[in-house]
Amino acid sequence: MPGLTALADALSEHPEEPMGPGVLLGLLATEPAVLAEAPAIPEGATRGEYAALLRLIEMGVTS
Repeated sequence: MPGLTALADALSEHPEEPMGPGVLLGLLATEPAVLAEAPAIPEGATRGEYAALLRLIEMGVTS
């Protein structure tokens, strides 16, 4: 799932900022297929925390 890695890389640029659905939709506007792979955003998560979750999924640690 290289799309999730690219998404995690983009989110890591500003890890302290809050994560929200608008951020995810904005980043994925050009690659809607990645949206189907992306997990739900945990409430109160920052971009860095969500990026870490994506990397764990990419490594097969969690689903």
